Formats: sequence, structure tokens, C-alpha cells
Amino acid sequence: MDFGISRDGSHAKLAYDWYGSWTTLYSLYADAVLCFHPSISKPALATNYHSPNDVQQPINSSPKPTTGRTPITKNFIPSHVYDIQSKWYATVMQKYGLPLDSRHLYTKSDWEFEAAAVASRSVRSDILDRVAKWLNETNTDRPLTDLYNTEGEGGFPGPNFFARPVVGGHFAFLTLERACGGQGTKGLAFLDD
Repeated sequence: MDFGISRDGSHAKLAYDWYGSWTTLYSLYADAVLCFHPSISKPALATNYHSPNDVQQPINSSPKPTTGRTPITKNFIPSHVYDIQSKWYATVMQKYGLPLDSRHLYTKSDWEFEAAAVASRSVRSDILDRVAKWLNETNTDRPLTDLYNTEGEGGFPGPNFFARPVVGGHFAFLTLERACGGQGTKGLAFLDD
């Protein structure tokens, strides 16, 4: 945390020693969809392992099992990281969406949707509206790409990515709604406060 967050505490950096940089933390989505975030209710762990006494131990678990499972008691990624990133995305948004990072104005739509899934409702809407704007206003006569420019004509920076399976990331928010026993999105409601 000391090295990865900007000196002013407003966003994650692209690299520890690159002080003017920023990045899209699309991997926050994995933290949420795997129910590691403490505000998300954890579903009961499956018990069909090698033997009935062999119970899976989650990351950052407490030492004492409770009712056949071990609850996660510590933050894997703290809430304030979700919060600062959500707020940061609103400040770096471009005409056709959220760039990947401070190096370029292009984006990957799957990562945009994953970042949107773990952002505040207003930021999520802004990202989705800008992707829709890109689809409606630009020359998108090929299968939906996951790599495009967020400014200018919204073209393809190359390499040309078309109809790749990574666009399954476009369903990130829908997946999160079902994750964690149906509590995935509810656990991130603090972002809308």
C-alpha cells in the first residue's frame, strides 16, 4: 500500500517508482467476485474435498473453524482502495471511456467493465455510457473489439483485437450480482455513499 498508492492517496500508481502515473485496477473485480472483500457475505465453503476432515482454508482466515468453515476476517484489499479508484476513474474518463492507464488513451473494454463493476453507481453508468457512445458514434463495422482509443475517432490502435473471448468481461457486473450468494454487488454499496 505504501508503494502502490500515489503520495496524495488519490489513486493507484502504474509502477511503484513512477510518481505521476495511474492505472485501472481491474483486478479489484477478482477480489469482489471471489468474496474476499469483508463487506460481502461469504457463502458456505464446499466440503467435498479429499476427506471429510480436510476443510479448505481461505486467505487471511482466523485459526478457529466455525460451523465447519473458517471465516475470512481481514481485508484482502481494503475498502478505501475501491473508493479512491472509483473516484479517480471519474477524473480521468475520456470521450469514449476509461483509459487503461496514464501511458496511453486506449483502453480494453473487458477491463473497463470489470473496473465499472466495482465502482460507484455513477462511475459505472459513466463508463457504460461512454462505451455505448463509442459503439454508436465510431466506425465499429467489425466484431466488438476489446482494444480501442478513448479519444479522437475512437479507432483501433493495433494490434487489432476483434471478437476475442475476453469480451466475456462485459458481463462482469451481471456475474458480480450472482457472486457471493447474491451479495456481491450489495457488499459494495458503500461506494455510493
